[in-house]
Amino acid sequence: MSERPTLMIVDTEATRAGIRLALVDEAVVCAEAADAETAIRAAMRTQPDLCLVGSQIPGGAVAAVRGICRAAPRCAAVVLAPRHDVDEMIDAVRAGAVGYVPGTRVADRLQRIVRAVAANEAVVPRSMVLELLLEMRNVGSAGGLSSRESQVLGMLRRGHSTAEIAERIQIAPVTVRRHISELVHKLGVADRSELVAATGAPQLSPRRTA
Repeated sequence: MSERPTLMIVDTEATRAGIRLALVDEAVVCAEAADAETAIRAAMRTQPDLCLVGSQIPGGAVAAVRGICRAAPRCAAVVLAPRHDVDEMIDAVRAGAVGYVPGTRVADRLQRIVRAVAANEAVVPRSMVLELLLEMRNVGSAGGLSSRESQVLGMLRRGHSTAEIAERIQIAPVTVRRHISELVHKLGVADRSELVAATGAPQLSPRRTA
């Protein structure tokens, strides 16, 4: 990136104004958009270095990130969210985002995001890093799984029910159950409970005392 990266802001008009003001000395705003479709077209036209995407935009932040990264392959996309949502974070990273930042959008925080991305650093809260690493481990170690099966497996491990998974990824509950049955078969476990246990977070060894 250049010393002052070019920036596209994708969010509501009021929020864009605040971000623009906060980053006036950090980046050059080259485009703004309020929805995913407009953002993708703007990214193709302007080829920004960095894009900040509000998680609640029309058309969806994940769809926006996916389209922006395809339209402008050198653009680093970061999703700004109102709260921690592990599934959304993982979906955003799968779509091509280099960052996911939940919480308030105060000026100094936005400035740190831009500086970190300009330094080729990923931007993910420490509290969410383990979930991201586990997702990568499961995808990398579970050979033969489809992208959808990996997605269902991750959501099972994070405690989602069949109905919740179906609603989240917009497929029928019977399709979720079919994916779970296939996962049980492919990973060589007895049932859903063993499937979750086999892919869960590693247990830390108790600290020894002298």
